[in-house]
Amino acid sequence: MDYVKLDISYERTRTLVLKSLSTSYYGQVTSLYIHVARLAIREGIATDPFANSGYMNPQHELEQKYNEWIDDIVWDLIIEGIVRPGQGSGIYTLPHYHISEYGKRVLQELSPQPYDPDEYLARVSHIPDIDNVILIYLEESLKAFRINCLLSSVITLGCASEKAFLLLIDACREAMSEPGKTDFAKKIDKTISIKQKQIEFQDILQNKIIPKLPRGEVKENLEAYLFGIFNIIRSHRNDAGHPSGNIIQREHLYSLLVAFPSYLEKIYSLMDWLNKNSI
Repeated sequence: MDYVKLDISYERTRTLVLKSLSTSYYGQVTSLYIHVARLAIREGIATDPFANSGYMNPQHELEQKYNEWIDDIVWDLIIEGIVRPGQGSGIYTLPHYHISEYGKRVLQELSPQPYDPDEYLARVSHIPDIDNVILIYLEESLKAFRINCLLSSVITLGCASEKAFLLLIDACREAMSEPGKTDFAKKIDKTISIKQKQIEFQDILQNKIIPKLPRGEVKENLEAYLFGIFNIIRSHRNDAGHPSGNIIQREHLYSLLVAFPSYLEKIYSLMDWLNKNSI
């Protein structure tokens, strides 16, 4: 048997499964083995063992290890609410499967999303000079989200968000000139409250930064990203970190995770501008 030879991680295999499911809402798990094999060939991850065979419709097979991984990934996706056993019409058992309505919305999401951690983290990692602490907490948040530990996920997402915001405040401080720089530094350093730090930064943003920003991607929707998304994440993180009994809805957390890479890109684009300009 000529197998399609793969040398990829479990998470990369999961990415291929998600892409295969996005074009196949109904089917059998065993057919996913073939879909994944052919997708790996199309994406250049593997070579086609039948490329020069002359076969019109060869049966592409994966090694057993990857078939077993695909089985496990399907069960992961069932737990996550994306896949449902059976094909409907009275058949509700594996190996048949179908994609739930929620799963269809997830699979239609064009940007890298939480169910595809490899591509999601790859996008974030491509942000120039992205801080490793942000990546550590963000990866943990994605793992917790996938196994439905929503409290843990939103807390670690909040940690990643706060780290990014603190780095932005530091960049702002370095870009300031005296006498405002010393005054701003004192206000920031005397409080441990991230909310109070945000208030102090917001004043500088509105009065010193935004008036100097040129029109373009950095300025567009800047406050909505910096304070809208930041405050929502901070609020949910506080609820999760205290015995409030308020548990974030899965779809709400999903939306925050989807928005988070753009939020980080906005923060880092502003940091880059601050590193090149004085205020």
